Formats: sequence, structure tokens, C-alpha cells
Amino acid sequence: MKKAVAGIVKIGGKILIGKKVVKKGHFLSGGWHIPGGCIIENESEEEALLREFKEETNLNIMVIKKICDCKIKENDVVVSWYFCTTNSCEAIPGDDLDQVEFIDKNEVINRCDKRAVALWPKEVADYFSRLEH
Repeated sequence: MKKAVAGIVKIGGKILIGKKVVKKGHFLSGGWHIPGGCIIENESEEEALLREFKEETNLNIMVIKKICDCKIKENDVVVSWYFCTTNSCEAIPGDDLDQVEFIDKNEVINRCDKRAVALWPKEVADYFSRLEH
């Protein structure tokens, strides 16, 4: 079983989303999602989050707290979800992202690819379903 991490990065009321590069055969090809990635050998979940966000967005993030773990049956991966923050909104797409953007929390469900949203655990879906004014 593989392990992965995903981070909800919030700064000033905005949430970071990323758009995957178009890649034949990748199920999120060209889709917007909450960034994250696989944990590599001997890496903690928090180390993986910091590395993935640096590679994908050039941002240094701070982990606030773990939300939950979610098993994705289709590809036998356990994804650990976290709340995070950063001190900069100057994200630069890299690695397998071709765009990154900070958007209002209320827009995240509609902007993210439905294939990605379908994989969110209940705790994450509930968080983005609660409207903020």
C-alpha cells in the first residue's frame, strides 16, 4: 500500500489549488485539485508535505494539523490530509502542475475537478461545504 499526503493551504482566507499538467493516462490530467503527493522512503508525512509543496508551488508551508486519513480503494493508497498555511501567496507552478492559484474557500468545490472531489474524505468535503461570509 502506498502512502500520500494532501494539504489544504490557506492564507488570508484563500485556498491554494493546482492544475495538473496534461498527461496521457493520468486520471487528473489537466484537472484542478488540492495539491499533495506520494511519501518517499524514510520520509515523514510532514516532510513529504513540505517537499511536495516546494516542488509543486515553490512555497514554504507550515503544517497546522492533521485532518484525517483516507484510503482510496481504486489504487490502494492511503492519503493523509492536513491543514497548512504559508507566509506568501507568490506560488509558482512546478513539477506536475502547470498552474497554481489562491481562490476563495467557497469556490474550491466548483473549481476542483469532479474526479478529485469524489476522492475527498468526508471531513474535507464538509470543510469546503461550509460557507464562509
